Amino acid sequence: MKNTFVAEIEVPKSKRKSATAILKRIESLIAIAEPEHLEMLQRSLEPKVVSDAEKELAKKIAGKDYVEGKSWELELANLERYYQRRRELLEGSITSSKVAELLGCQNRATVRDRRLANTLLGVKDEGVYKYPLWQFDPEGDDGVIDGLPEVLAALDVSDFVKLNWFNKPHLAFEGKTPIEILKRGKVEALVTEARALGIGW
Repeated sequence: MKNTFVAEIEVPKSKRKSATAILKRIESLIAIAEPEHLEMLQRSLEPKVVSDAEKELAKKIAGKDYVEGKSWELELANLERYYQRRRELLEGSITSSKVAELLGCQNRATVRDRRLANTLLGVKDEGVYKYPLWQFDPEGDDGVIDGLPEVLAALDVSDFVKLNWFNKPHLAFEGKTPIEILKRGKVEALVTEARALGIGW
């Protein structure tokens, strides 16, 4: 066929059976994949290249502890994943004014007071507090999921760590997130785990 090419690789005989099965599977996946998807996969497999700007950022973050080398490439990769996680978790969030409108509060100060009293979860982002939508429930006490204030009060960690904890699958809950457990009404179990998290920080 004119629009194909043959790529050959050498495989030890001891691995022939497994390698053949894997290569056949890869061949079938390549055949049905769109070119842009293959290009994305190719880019993801390329070695991480740290730019001079990224190195300067690492120096600012680390200060005197900065050491030139591969460890900082890993550190930067971890930072990138952290910020990506932050963006994902705050994607479904609204500002204080929208919360006030949603809950029928008179002003944003009421929303701030509720955040400080641990009856709402807000995370500061780009100078303003953002409130994840999952915590709101028109049928719950004060417009939030029942039990949320008790769990928030038990979490003695930063606002972002609280947000991350609520969204992360937990071994104690058979791989379910605290949000899922909270919506099932298992507040006491969540409070116990929340207090344990605070001890570790």
